[in-house]
Amino acid sequence: MKRFLVRVRDAFALRCNFCLLALLALPMSAQTNPASPSSTAPAHFAFPPADLMNIGVYYYPEAWPAEQWSRDFANIKKLGMEFVHMGEFSWAFMEPTEGHFDFAWLDRAIQLATDQGLKVVLCTPTPAPPVWLTSAHPEILMIDANGRQMQHGTRQQASWSVPLYRQYVAKIVHELGKRYGQDPRIWGWQLDNELTHYGKEPDYGPESQASFRAWLQKKYGTIANLNRDWGNAFWSQMYQTFDQIRIPNQLEQVAQMNPHAILDSQRWFADETADYLRFQTDILREYCGHRQWITTNHIHNFPAVNPVLNGKDFDVVSWTHYPVHGNANRGPLGFRLGDSAVISFAGDFMRSINGQAGVMELQPGQVNWGDVNPQPYPGAVHLWIMRTFATGSKFVCTYRYREPLSGAEQYHYGLVGTDGVTPTNGGEQYAQAARELVQLRTLAKPNAPLPAAYAARRTAILYSYEDRWEVDNHKQNKDWDTYEHVLKYYRAAKRAGAPVDVITEDKDFSAYPFLIAPAYQMLDAELVARWKAYVEAGGHLILTARTGQKDRRGHLWEGPWAMPVLDLIGAKIKFYDTLPAPNVAHVKAGDQTHEWFTWGDVLDPQPGTQTLATYSDQYYAGGVAATTRALGKGTVTYIGVDSVTGDLEAQLLGDVLKKAGAKPEQFADGFSVDFRDGLWIATNFTEKTQRAPIPAGKRPVIGNADVPIAGVTVWQE
Repeated sequence: MKRFLVRVRDAFALRCNFCLLALLALPMSAQTNPASPSSTAPAHFAFPPADLMNIGVYYYPEAWPAEQWSRDFANIKKLGMEFVHMGEFSWAFMEPTEGHFDFAWLDRAIQLATDQGLKVVLCTPTPAPPVWLTSAHPEILMIDANGRQMQHGTRQQASWSVPLYRQYVAKIVHELGKRYGQDPRIWGWQLDNELTHYGKEPDYGPESQASFRAWLQKKYGTIANLNRDWGNAFWSQMYQTFDQIRIPNQLEQVAQMNPHAILDSQRWFADETADYLRFQTDILREYCGHRQWITTNHIHNFPAVNPVLNGKDFDVVSWTHYPVHGNANRGPLGFRLGDSAVISFAGDFMRSINGQAGVMELQPGQVNWGDVNPQPYPGAVHLWIMRTFATGSKFVCTYRYREPLSGAEQYHYGLVGTDGVTPTNGGEQYAQAARELVQLRTLAKPNAPLPAAYAARRTAILYSYEDRWEVDNHKQNKDWDTYEHVLKYYRAAKRAGAPVDVITEDKDFSAYPFLIAPAYQMLDAELVARWKAYVEAGGHLILTARTGQKDRRGHLWEGPWAMPVLDLIGAKIKFYDTLPAPNVAHVKAGDQTHEWFTWGDVLDPQPGTQTLATYSDQYYAGGVAATTRALGKGTVTYIGVDSVTGDLEAQLLGDVLKKAGAKPEQFADGFSVDFRDGLWIATNFTEKTQRAPIPAGKRPVIGNADVPIAGVTVWQE
């Protein structure tokens, strides 16, 4: 225990001492009058409502001959791009040797971009530490689950849990902040890049182990509390000191790992990553305040890093999205079109975190890193841009301007091909979208209120990273997919023509006529009370399979199954079933029958609770699968079965909206219609032409009433 506390004390002191030295090294003006949010304009002024959405591109001046930069920036402007993104992998150029900084090349690139009227997004170069650093200090390199230390020659090989690495990160970020933090040519900042370790696992090195233990000690206080909450009486897993604990690693275990330890390690890793981003943010704020915005590009649907944790640190939340890279997605054209629900869900979730969101990295065409790398469907790139626009994004940026001639991303499309000047088909589609945005700015009505019928369908989906981790740690059926389960309800809402916010528990539920909490496994009495109050005031709550089974520690309740929600839903849950594929069972709702196999709750409705769906086969044929009940001015619906296609979920959600008087649409899955700034945007991810619901007397301003495959249609309210 003493050795552990000494290590934690020394690591903390090392961080604090360096921060003091870095502060003393600042110019006196920065020490005595640092920029602060209260003394500067809020960053949302960087995104005037009249701009709708800015469009830009990544450019790597350090990778191309300097004599070509001027030509490239001129061509970027000709394509209609409005900003360029530079610097996130250029540490070796910014600091070619330790303590010797060279920004002359970057100064020139920034000025050439500015001369073309392009705004500049600068990045901290921390995902790619230079070889002089990794050679001199190999202790900064991460260690994987096999105990192998990573080496120079790729990216993201360093561990942000190592205090020494943070010292070097702080030096380069301070230098960038001092030089560009008050530069009017710099529009905003991106921190690092897609912050994960690319093995999709944490660092298992000694500093990370110490950080995990310190996190646990802060959370639990005593080892007795940890033993209780981790259920360590099981299998004699009792710990005597925090110093005995390691980050859970299946390669070090001969049987199932402790699920509570796994959940806490996921919480720790997300917190550690958020702290590292906050660490960089705080340095930049000393120089730029909120005159320049700050973000990072989260990897879409990589749940180990939780963007919610930095929602108050960043001015805008952004993410990376590559809709097609060899996976089948949905439907016969999914591998060329991507999935409308996936790109839309990301936009509606990221926007809801702090109100401002954008896609920092959107696919420009064919890529090189998938298992299979097909060409996107003609028009698909334009489709993705406009779907991003429909979700309310403040900007969209594509990776990258030029297709690389060497390195790990050969064959990865850019806006121009290998000759450096000829637009690719993706480049032409970005140029098309840029022209259309200019046109739409003349027609839009920024911040126009939602049309009444559309607003009446407004829906929130409650989403929790911790609940997703917990459910996926105990699937009970290898084919259960928590994210896909959530998407079934998201798709159902979009098929009904509902505007959707994907929200976290801290948000106000009362703003939404409809609230869906899919597979919300961990909860407490306070959340259940909030749900009840929401319903009694007139809200319509939809709960689904696996909701309410555990407390916040991940413990099952000592009582009836899903005890806290039983009074709310007006039913008991007798048991649940799952079937091994390829077996399927059937559930009937109204005159429609649907297949299921991953999860089915068998319910016992109490008096006053109506049955919505029943099982058609298995030994519990006739058993209840879904219910609804009135409560106060609202309703509670419980859907205890996870259907194969999501059609059951769409049917029952449509019925809830209809009974509430919200008049749902019946759009095809993959055809979405959204409203923003006085404009309706219809996008078609299906394999058939779809008819846009344009009212009589209205005409499209982009596209046609018949929306083709990968087509986009826009009309005014």
